[in-house]
Formats: sequence, C-alpha cells, structure tokens
Amino acid sequence: MSDAKSKSAAQKARFLAVWPKIKSELVAHLESNRMPEDICAWFGKSLDYNTPGGKLNRGISVIDTAEILLGRPLNDEVDAKGSSEYYRAAILGWGVELLQAYFLVSDDMMDGSITRRGQPCWWGLFFCSKAGQG
Repeated sequence: MSDAKSKSAAQKARFLAVWPKIKSELVAHLESNRMPEDICAWFGKSLDYNTPGGKLNRGISVIDTAEILLGRPLNDEVDAKGSSEYYRAAILGWGVELLQAYFLVSDDMMDGSITRRGQPCWWGLFFCSKAGQG
C-alpha cells in the first residue's frame, strides 16, 4: 500500500472510531426526552445505516482544515474541556456527514431510488417493512 493510501486509511479509521460515541450521544438525547424505546432503536439503526458507509471525505476534510489552520496535527489528549482537539473537530466533521446522509436519503426518496452504495435505500427498507405489516 502506498504511503498516501496508508495515511488515508489511517485517517478514515481514526475518524470512524469517534462515530460510536457520537451515535450513542444522539440516541441518548432521544432517550433522555422520553422518546419510545422503538423510536430510539429505529433512530440508531438509521444513523448507522445511512451515515458512516461512504468515503467520509467531507467529514475528514473538517479535520484536515482544523489541522491546517492550527499548523499542526490535532491532539488526542483530554483537556480541561473534557475532550480532545481531535474529538471536537470530529464532532463537526460528523455533523457534515449527517447533513450529507440527510441529503442522500432525501434524494433517494425524491428519485425513487432502490439502492445506494450497493445496498437497499433506507426509505425503501422502511416503507417495504411497514407495507408488509398491513
């Protein structure tokens, strides 16, 4: 593997490592507002199905931009704010990825698309499963 591909794979792995905590916090927000358990579970599945499956270039570019602006790599050390520089930048990056996921799901619904990234579109899974319930 070339150095560029190796670096890109490492960046993606590092960015993906933050996803479970962000997803957990988003689902916990619904739970803390007493949303029904099945809605919280559905939301979590939707997040996992639609968000981390792409190339993640948009989210990773947020990290890269922060490093360029600071002139150095972001650190992973937890500071007085209770999180690391990297984690705070990754939150912004995942926000961009969530927005992109929203656009893709909306586009698939408007176009009547059947697949996205080699798997059935989320909206199709949801409506087909509901239609089968009568």
